[in-house]
Amino acid sequence: MKLNFDTFIQLFSEEISLDVSSLSPSDKFRNLSTWGSLNALLLISRVNEEYDVFITSSDLSNCQTIEDIFNAVKSRQHDFKG
Repeated sequence: MKLNFDTFIQLFSEEISLDVSSLSPSDKFRNLSTWGSLNALLLISRVNEEYDVFITSSDLSNCQTIEDIFNAVKSRQHDFKG
């Protein structure tokens, strides 16, 4: 899957069971009603599966917003291609 924000936020919305139209890049994901530690593990797994990028729980703990997660994934993708 190509990494762009639209496809990423769709994937994110599926993993946390919220409608994509209710999400924005600046949303603080920890404040979302369906976010929890299981979602973090599922998101890490799905990102690895879809984008061939491994992010860690530490990476997630350094993020505040959905866009921060996207940027972390994007930077890791470049690490492996560079």
